[in-house]
Amino acid sequence: MRPALAVLLVGALALVAWLAASVARPEHGTAQLLSPGRLARAHAELEGDENCIRCHASGRQVPQQRCLSCHDDLGARIRAGRGLHGTTYRGQACAGRCHVEHRGVGAHLVRWPSGGMNAFDHADTGWRLEGAHVRAECRQCHRGVNARGNRTFLDTDRRCVTCHQDIHAGRLGTACQSCHDQTDFRHANRRDFSHDQARFPLRGAHRSVECAECHGTPPRWLGIPFTTCASCHNDPHDGRLGAQCASCHNEFSWADTRGFTHPGLSLGGGHQGVACATCHDRGNTQAPSRGARCVGCHHPVHEAPFGNQCESCHRGIAWFGVPRGVGLAAHARTVFPLVGEHPEVPCAACHRAELPRNERYRGLAFERCADCHADVHDGEFASRDRGECGACHTPHGFHPTTFGIAEHASTRFPLTGLHTAVACAGCHGDARPRYSLQVADRACASCHENPHGNQFRREMAQGGCAHCHDATGWTETRVAHTTWPLTGRHATAPCAGCHAPSAAERAAGRTENRYRGVPRDCAGCHDDVHAGQFRSSEPLRECADCHVTSAFTLPDWDHAGMTGFALDGRHQAVACAGCHATETLRNGDHSVRYRLGYRACRDCHADPHAAPEGRSAESAQWTGAAQDPHAARLAQASLGPAAVIDPHAALSSMHAGSTDVDAIHGAWGEPPEDARARLMRELAEWVSP
Repeated sequence: MRPALAVLLVGALALVAWLAASVARPEHGTAQLLSPGRLARAHAELEGDENCIRCHASGRQVPQQRCLSCHDDLGARIRAGRGLHGTTYRGQACAGRCHVEHRGVGAHLVRWPSGGMNAFDHADTGWRLEGAHVRAECRQCHRGVNARGNRTFLDTDRRCVTCHQDIHAGRLGTACQSCHDQTDFRHANRRDFSHDQARFPLRGAHRSVECAECHGTPPRWLGIPFTTCASCHNDPHDGRLGAQCASCHNEFSWADTRGFTHPGLSLGGGHQGVACATCHDRGNTQAPSRGARCVGCHHPVHEAPFGNQCESCHRGIAWFGVPRGVGLAAHARTVFPLVGEHPEVPCAACHRAELPRNERYRGLAFERCADCHADVHDGEFASRDRGECGACHTPHGFHPTTFGIAEHASTRFPLTGLHTAVACAGCHGDARPRYSLQVADRACASCHENPHGNQFRREMAQGGCAHCHDATGWTETRVAHTTWPLTGRHATAPCAGCHAPSAAERAAGRTENRYRGVPRDCAGCHDDVHAGQFRSSEPLRECADCHVTSAFTLPDWDHAGMTGFALDGRHQAVACAGCHATETLRNGDHSVRYRLGYRACRDCHADPHAAPEGRSAESAQWTGAAQDPHAARLAQASLGPAAVIDPHAALSSMHAGSTDVDAIHGAWGEPPEDARARLMRELAEWVSP
């Protein structure tokens, strides 16, 4: 045996022995002939050669998609681009670089890069660790477990409050990074911190104060008192003015006290411009020596002894000149109390400086309104009221006037109807520069336009618009429709239905209604729905011959009297449309045909006796060609092929007792059998020799 063949044989035998030993091992559970080693405990269910293809592709490594077929939660993160697998390792194979299998049941599946879990570069996950986070152990943050109870690194919440206790109890929100950084939680980014989130927003000069001024060093953030200004500021008044500093001071400037309410004495007018030290001569902690009374600072200038209660007439806003207070409290004790709008009038408007002193106050004229007010009516009422406006106006305002509807009744034009709702300027012209209250022309046409043109010249000359209208309403008229009484539906028709301009008139530019020359026949307003049937041939008919004004439909119409064709027998039950059909005219309109032009039975009814062959009355057999048996009498007595004429003319014995065709023909069909036999007998007797 050659040496090479011997080596090959020995190798084959060794392989067979190894395979047999592998199959015989009871701890493997199933035969694994090709596996390089046992799977980890997490993949134990995949043991066996038959499961290789669940992870391995044929002739290749483990593709990522095979892993994701089971680990679908990782697949969702990869598709979303989240975490380590979705950023750094997206699209790479799982096995080999990070995860290694077939190293035994107790082997770890994760092979950490860079020498272990603690050396892992967290930036690969998309979130770089900085500051104190670099020193933190992985399991301090990754404390989650999966469905099997095993620890997992997935879905770790990044919010600070997940790991750190919120000492602000949620009052400042969860965006801790807006104030803190990762270097030291106790270090706050005060530059970007908005104090508006705190219970004491910083405004005015407080915004420029260093944090340590209030929070101290080292800083203390909670428990800082701030309920009153005295919590931080010293009170230079030693509590004499109370604790409400904001009543005098503001947050923008301690020295700016403008707009505050001065206790005890108003700083209105001239007092506002006086320096504080002028009155407060004893500093901030003691009451000033002056200011309790006006005479403490001001020298009395009155010749009359008015006393020291200057404020009863004067106010701080106008110490010099005419005292303002007289126009309020003191003026009520004069002969001209200020009522209505007079208290708002400046004193100098009445007590004018150009008047002599003896006429400026006690000698001031005020008996009439015209003493102070200009006459806006330019003397229209001068002879009547002599300058006293109280007949129409009050001190509470020039508008509205007290001259109302009741007062207007005393004029030559009492207000009635809709005139009571018209504004004064509607008749008395524009108020600029004044109302013109003397109206010379009181005719309707002076205010209202005449919409009728010259149609009513005679009536306008006799009584004007009042001939038909009154003030209660333009549409309510007193027209007596005696020459053309409105009856039936005409009584409820709108006036414009008959009096409005026609389409041709509107096209020609006419806009007013037409009241003269309105046609009085029906055709003047109504369309002829009969298309001229009753006007084109005799006898001519008017609409009133058939219709009435109460309704267009015919309530009771005499068919025999109007047409000469009586409706008897079955004709009484036939609908009008059974004979009078609706036809389409050449112009496309539709109209019911009432004048038919025929009245014979055969014009409406089919002849039940007509047939291709004649029939012998004696033998009841049809012989020869026959004409209409209803057309005329029999021509001769002998039976034969002679033309048969009207057989009904010979039925004297049958018609003698009744002229009703229904007695023979029944319900518009074939006569009953006994009637047919009787007919044939009568015919035979009439034509026999």
